[in-house]
Amino acid sequence: MTDTQTYVEALSRITAPDWLAAQRSAALERFLRSGLPGTGEEAWKYTSLARLERATLHPPAAGAGETVCPDVGAYPGHVLAFQNGQLACHGTWLASQVAGTLRHLGETPVTLEYLGRQADSGVLASLNLALWQDGARLYAPAGARLAVPVFAVYGADEAEAMLHPRTLAVLEADAEAVLVEHYLGQTGHAYWQNAVSEVHLGAGASLTHVRVVEEGAAATHTGRTAVRLGRGSRYRALHVGLEGVLARHELEIELDGAGASARIDGLDLADARRHADLRLRVTHRATDTASRVAWRGIADGRGRAVFDGHVVVERAAHRTDAQQSCKGLLLSPHAEVDAMPRLEIYADDVKCGHGASVGNLDAAALFYLRSRGIAADAARRLLLRGFAGEALGLLEETHLTDWLAPRLEAALARGDAGEARP
Repeated sequence: MTDTQTYVEALSRITAPDWLAAQRSAALERFLRSGLPGTGEEAWKYTSLARLERATLHPPAAGAGETVCPDVGAYPGHVLAFQNGQLACHGTWLASQVAGTLRHLGETPVTLEYLGRQADSGVLASLNLALWQDGARLYAPAGARLAVPVFAVYGADEAEAMLHPRTLAVLEADAEAVLVEHYLGQTGHAYWQNAVSEVHLGAGASLTHVRVVEEGAAATHTGRTAVRLGRGSRYRALHVGLEGVLARHELEIELDGAGASARIDGLDLADARRHADLRLRVTHRATDTASRVAWRGIADGRGRAVFDGHVVVERAAHRTDAQQSCKGLLLSPHAEVDAMPRLEIYADDVKCGHGASVGNLDAAALFYLRSRGIAADAARRLLLRGFAGEALGLLEETHLTDWLAPRLEAALARGDAGEARP
């Protein structure tokens, strides 16, 4: 079991300026007062971190990430690759002032004020704020249109390591960018990635944000993304959960400016004994804001997929348009999908709705494909692709389909290996 002293010692190893050192110490104190969240808490009743309580975790070994670099050519854009918490390689498409690392945050002073401002709630976010060592920084000045997507790749292969990557994206007025976070496990060892991402969009800014969780088969992933939208800004997000024995992502979006809009698509694959949990909160605070949510969960073997979508419309958010669609697909009698869309409305002049359904593969559609000479396995994969594709429209729009499609195909083809996987 990881004891309190481990966290304290981890913080003592990190060199930071005085203002950041004080922020880190306060954050660690908040975490130590509460400890890891348990299933007795309403927000965590479907997801247990008991495996972390049993593990003996440690910070990554110094220098572990300096010589390991992923295949940069496999990523169609600018790459910032981190290995076990440290920068392994840096792309050359964009200037370092635009796409750089948090370790060199001072190169773009305007971003300093945003660090820790948005993602400052939650005990795991506090632990990240205390112990992060590096991460990706994206800064787009007013009116900038970044020519290529920025990929923040967080690789991990160290057994029992606890990693706290942090990503900060700041887009000033009318700027546009595409940001892809890829959490990539390269080992069967157990480890923990506890990630935090902060996004700040100025008036009229537009960000497409893709987040792919592909951790190692025995890894635990916890993540929190906090987004603030200014007037007329646009945030489009795609969450794809493919691997890791347990993966939970908390996505909190605040539409603070009039006319802001958010689109959130999500796909979680919970095969074998994998547990996937996407917790979403969208808060409409200004007039004429809009949000669209589409989540698809596929559960096989003894896997479990959880979706909790909470949309809040505050009193001043007149003419809000908010819609949620969440569907779950069960491929095994032992699998489970929990889909819970919710609306909390305090304004009158709104247009809001949600729908949820959980079921099995359409037997009639499967029979039709079989009757046309398509083998059972191929017919099943076709139906799975169609179901998953309902939440993957952003890939086509951002020209990222070719990059993600092989990974998605491999995940869908794993089938029910529930008894063979941890």
